[in-house]
Amino acid sequence: MAEFLIKDEDLVSLKGKVVIVTGGSSGIGLATVNLLLSLGASVASADIAEPTDTPSSGFLFVKTNVAIFKELSALFKAAKEHFGRIDCVFANAGIGPRANYLAIETDANGDLIEPDTQVLDIMLKGVVNTASLAVHYMKAQPEGGSVVLMGSSTGLQPLRAPDYSTAKHGVLGFGRGYARLMEVAGLPIRINTLMPSWTTTNLLPDIPALMSGAKHQAQTGLAVGRAAAFLMVDGSRQGDVVYVDAGKYTEIEKTVLAPAYETIKGAETPSDDEILKRILALAPPAA
Repeated sequence: MAEFLIKDEDLVSLKGKVVIVTGGSSGIGLATVNLLLSLGASVASADIAEPTDTPSSGFLFVKTNVAIFKELSALFKAAKEHFGRIDCVFANAGIGPRANYLAIETDANGDLIEPDTQVLDIMLKGVVNTASLAVHYMKAQPEGGSVVLMGSSTGLQPLRAPDYSTAKHGVLGFGRGYARLMEVAGLPIRINTLMPSWTTTNLLPDIPALMSGAKHQAQTGLAVGRAAAFLMVDGSRQGDVVYVDAGKYTEIEKTVLAPAYETIKGAETPSDDEILKRILALAPPAA
């Protein structure tokens, strides 16, 4: 696997950049916001919770529920109006597992209630819509931009919290497909996905104590934030999937995931994307 280091000098080109970070008031998002500001970037932070500290300059907070498209759209409009452009976006907002698929609840009339969709709405639909809005604004800029999606190592394995795992599997698939779409469309917009393992955040109560009881150690939010910042400015990174564990960074799309699929399908069989390309080429020209 392609493990790599992130040096401080790799991040200096963030100075002067304009970055939107969702979920920026706590955890990985807050660590990323603080890192970006320390590097001289301007940041529009979005969250449902107000920030505990408000920097004096280069910072804009927009109260945003990422599950509501109208609020997300207002975030991007506010950032563009305030800073003049949008260079990078970190689609990071998230919550802990919610749905109970083993015991469907009933309402006051005794009718069954749909299982909780908050995790899917925030961490899958919210990520998709955040990235789509980013591309909407960035494709109007000659220099394009960079989008970093927050996945998780739980999107690479079975997890006994299936709403959370489903969202993260979905983010992985969306990131891989959206990066390919940028290439096909010829847009100068880079899409990369982070897949961090256990990290100290507020998704679960008192993670340090939980990790101690589980005899495991969570990495810091800053360790993941550095990976997000790195992907924002490294122009060679397109369609990468970066696994972050214990502060170590490993690119796994080109070294693990894509080769695994090639092994499964066999060298003589074209990829599904290649077949779709051939199908689209058969379509008659638009009238």
